[in-house]
Amino acid sequence: MEKTQLELLLISAGLNKKEAQIYLYLLEKGPTKALTIFEKLKMKKGNTYALLEKLTQKGFILKKGPLFSPNPPQTIFFQLEEKAEMLNNSLNNFKSLLPKLNSMYKLSLGKPTIRYYEGKEGLVEVFKDVYSPKTKPVYGAVDADKIEEIFLGLSEGKLIPTRLKTGLKVKVLFNDTPLAQKLHQMDKKQLRESILLDKEKYPLPAEIESYEDKVALMSFKKGDFLGLIIENEEFALTLRSILKFLFDHLRSCKNSKK
Repeated sequence: MEKTQLELLLISAGLNKKEAQIYLYLLEKGPTKALTIFEKLKMKKGNTYALLEKLTQKGFILKKGPLFSPNPPQTIFFQLEEKAEMLNNSLNNFKSLLPKLNSMYKLSLGKPTIRYYEGKEGLVEVFKDVYSPKTKPVYGAVDADKIEEIFLGLSEGKLIPTRLKTGLKVKVLFNDTPLAQKLHQMDKKQLRESILLDKEKYPLPAEIESYEDKVALMSFKKGDFLGLIIENEEFALTLRSILKFLFDHLRSCKNSKK
C-alpha cells in the first residue's frame, strides 16, 4: 500500500497529516530522536515537539528518554475499537434522550417547527418520516394513484413492506380508484383500515398525514413537488381528531347499511 494511502487511513483514525507522517516515519525507522524527525521530515522544531506530545497522548507513540518509538498498530486498533464502542453507546444514549430534547427544543422556540422538502427526493424523505417506527396508528388521506403516477411501485414495493416490518398501522381515506380498491381488499393483511371516497365529489390531490406530534403535507403536482412536516402537537392532534371522527362516522354508516 502506498504511503499516501496509509496517511489517509491514519487521518481517518484521528490524526492530522503531519502526525500521520511522523508515525509512519517511526514505523519505518524505529526509535528516533526528535531532532532527527524534524530534520528528515522538514518540519519546524517547536511544531515537531508539539506533534510528538499529541501523538504520545493519543497512544500512537511512546517516549523513552530522548527517543520516540511507534506503538504497535494492533495496540492502536484496540484503542480505536474501544473508542468506537464508547461512541456507539453515546449515540444510543443520545437517541433515547432525543424525544425529550426535541420537546425542550420546541418549547424553547415557542412556535411550530416546519421543515420544507422539494422534488421527488424531498417527498421520499417525508415518506421515510411518516413510515418510521411508531406505537400508534398514522391517520391520513390521499389519492393513491397520485403516488403511483410519480413513484411507480413505491407503495407496494417499499413503503408498505417497510411499515409491515415494524407493525405500523395506518388508517387512510382513499379516493375510489381501481388501485385503491385493490389496496382496500388487502387492508387486513397490510395492517390498514381504509375507506374509499368518491373521487369526483371529494378529490384528494394532496396527501395529508397526522402522526405523533407531526402533520405531513405532500403535493404531487408535476414540476412542483412539495412536502412539509409541521411539528406541533396541537396541529397534529386536531387533524387526527377530525380524521378519526370521519373514520368513526363512515364506519358507523357502513355498518348500519349492512
